Amino acid sequence: MNHSVFSLSPSPSVFVIVLLLFVQVPSSLSSSSLFTDCSNQFVCGDISTGFPFWGSGRPSACGIPELELKCENNITKMNINQVAYRVLEIKPDIEILRVAREDYLAGLCPPQFANSTFNPKVFDPVLGYTNLTFIYGCAAGSIVGIPLPGLFTCKINDTNYGQNGYIQGGAAGPGECYSSVFVPVPFTNSPLNWNVTSLEELLKEGFEVRWKVDSAACEECNRSSGVCGINNVTNQTTCYCPDQSSGSKTCALPGSTPIADQADPSLTGMCLNFSSNRLMNSSPSTA
Repeated sequence: MNHSVFSLSPSPSVFVIVLLLFVQVPSSLSSSSLFTDCSNQFVCGDISTGFPFWGSGRPSACGIPELELKCENNITKMNINQVAYRVLEIKPDIEILRVAREDYLAGLCPPQFANSTFNPKVFDPVLGYTNLTFIYGCAAGSIVGIPLPGLFTCKINDTNYGQNGYIQGGAAGPGECYSSVFVPVPFTNSPLNWNVTSLEELLKEGFEVRWKVDSAACEECNRSSGVCGINNVTNQTTCYCPDQSSGSKTCALPGSTPIADQADPSLTGMCLNFSSNRLMNSSPSTA
């Protein structure tokens, strides 16, 4: 008697269904996790903030790559173009960040010898600030005629340059000296006659920059009960939702569909000169 033989090989449609299950389940779990994580605030000392910042429990998908915050001994810090800053204040209503350079908190020596430059796709300068340049490693003959209040000395190891330094307005190169560093400071119409001690205190107060983000898109996301984040592929503002498998510009309301993201070129690594808004190379000058 012939017996029918049943094949145990699954049809192609079965493979497709199984594949979709494996793809969709992790994606849904990932979206739910991002909604929860990005709903958390970054809290450190007196600083509490959310989008577009990330760090300390807020994964990178919760904010702009350049706006990572770190908490060290209840002090908020961040790195901008390889320069370490202490975050003094965050004003989300007007999108302003006030920071002070870590290497100048203890005085003018020794600095990191890196200019304070900012990616113009991420930051805008704030009115009321201008660049001030510190010139380092000058021989005695190269500082003749420099007013006394603007002179200082710094020991620079492993160089044949002098130990003299001076301050001048604007963003300038070192000339005959070892190196120069420019940092934004509050603008003043008075003649440049800096007292070094007063200037050191001024540097501790920091300066302001304005971050650039699609605020309208974020508000639209929040109104749809979503949480703002960043699409790591397009670098655009996106929306994480509690019951969606992927981020979009908004969360889906009953009887509607979410607004999809649109592609946008990724951020580049250019820098901003506060004194003239010129685009510069991101590498700091250490001539």
